Amino acid sequence: MSIKAKVKQTNQLKGKATQQNQIVAQTLKVNTGGISLGDLADIDAGGKADGAVLIYNATSEKFELKTNVENENVTITAGLY
Repeated sequence: MSIKAKVKQTNQLKGKATQQNQIVAQTLKVNTGGISLGDLADIDAGGKADGAVLIYNATSEKFELKTNVENENVTITAGLY
């Protein structure tokens, strides 16, 4: 069995398959020029504001941007300033 492909901006894959049918990537190049936090599937970036922090919401199974954290499960430990 032989599989050949390339990964480029055209979403092609370059790799090979072994006798055990495992695909081994030979080359991977990622261009991060236009990627932002909101492009990630598990991030809700709708609350972008100065001072916002990411906090995980177990109900939506996403990280959300919040400027006000109201959750009894949060502990903030700070150093000396």
